Formats: sequence, structure tokens, C-alpha cells
Amino acid sequence: MFSQLMKCIASAEPQPPWSIWGAIGAMVASFVAVIFGTTVALLLPPAQNSVLLGWAIAAALVIALVWFTRRSPRYWPALKLGDVANGAGDTPFQNVFWYLLIGVGLAILLDIIGRGLVGQIVPDPELLNLYGYTQIYGESVQIGSWILIVLFMVFLQPIAEGLVFQGMLLPSLRSTISPWAGFILTAVAYTLFHFVAYQSVTNDDRFLLWGWVLSPFISATIYNAVRVYTGSTRAAILTHMAFGLFAVVKMLTLVSG
Repeated sequence: MFSQLMKCIASAEPQPPWSIWGAIGAMVASFVAVIFGTTVALLLPPAQNSVLLGWAIAAALVIALVWFTRRSPRYWPALKLGDVANGAGDTPFQNVFWYLLIGVGLAILLDIIGRGLVGQIVPDPELLNLYGYTQIYGESVQIGSWILIVLFMVFLQPIAEGLVFQGMLLPSLRSTISPWAGFILTAVAYTLFHFVAYQSVTNDDRFLLWGWVLSPFISATIYNAVRVYTGSTRAAILTHMAFGLFAVVKMLTLVSG
């Protein structure tokens, strides 16, 4: 499987029907959406989930942007949201099982590495503000916050980021620059987006390096690998969804401990 993956990454990818500037524009629009969503949330009465609400608004806006700008028959098939190209002998249920397993395995692996580097298990960066709020003010996580956590981590974020990075940017960079360079640059762009968009207050330089640089880069590399190996953006999104679901379960254990 590993040798086959290396061959897939090194293989040329056809140029999608949008330019590389269109893909970069979608990424820039994602940054703008985060700024807009966060601003809207901060204008509302203060709440423990204000920051997360802003990010959820941003992700919903990104999904809407891709839908309205790429839903024509010229663009939509190129997003590769349908069946996988490899592993065609598996049933759809088997395919979904493997993608979810990869996502959960990635989450566990990153927590093991992070535990060794940081010294403790901590929430994912996207949930760190909410976790810190509850710890500082001694509050429990409200039901509305839990709904928002699940909605954002399991659905909105994986779909929005999957469409922009694995759906649009990855094939554009791989076809325009080179297969391997595009693969790595997409992971770098994903890491930069996470570093800027999901910042939280922390005094631990180790966690800053791990949570906002190394961990997102490893995650993006896996999502890119799933997209390239299967030929399906949907597969990468499902893998990301499983990763987000594990983050929700981890948050539940941390606030219940």
C-alpha cells in the first residue's frame, strides 16, 4: 500500500477546470470568512462558545462559497466528491469504515506524540478557548456549546477545509507546479491557515509549536494522502470527520475528569 501511495503522489494530476489563482482565492476567502465570523460572534453578548461560534459561521460561509461558485457541471465533478478511484472492489460501507479508522488512528497517534512533547493531553486548538473559559470561570460546558462543538468539529470544519484544500488547492498545485511539490505546499498552506485562524492564548511554546504547526501539518499530509490515493475528496473529508469526532470525545473526557 505504501509503495502504491508513493506512486500516486508522484503521478501527474490533470489540471482542474479552475486556475491555481482560483484555488488560492478560495483559501484567502477562508481567511476572510474567519475574520468576518469572529467579528460577528464578538458583537454578540459574551458567552463561553463565542469564538467557536465565529469559526462555525466562517466554515458555513466557506461551504456556501464553494457551493455557489463551483456547483456548475463544469466544476462540480472536478471536486471529486463521488466514488473513489482506487479500492473499487470494496463496498461503500467498507470504504467509509477505512476512512473513519484512518481518522481515528491519526487522532490517537497525534495525542500520543503530543503527550510526549507537551506532557499532557490537551484539547484540540479549536476547542482550547472554550476549554480555558470553563476552567477559568468554573463553568460546565453548556448543551448549546456541545451542539456547536459537534457541528463544527465533525461537519462544518471537515467539509469546508476539505473542499478548499483537498478539493481545490491540492489538485491545482500538483498539476501546476509538480505532484510532490503541490502535495507538500498544500500541507504547508493548511498549516498556515490553522496557525492564523485558530489561535488561542497559551504561554507554552511547546504546545504552540505542536498544536498549531506540527500537528496540523501531519494531519494535512494524511488528508492529502487519502485524497491522492483514493482520488476522492469525499474520502479525505470523511477521514477529517472521524478526526473531529475523536476531538469531541477527548473534550468530553477532559471536562468530565
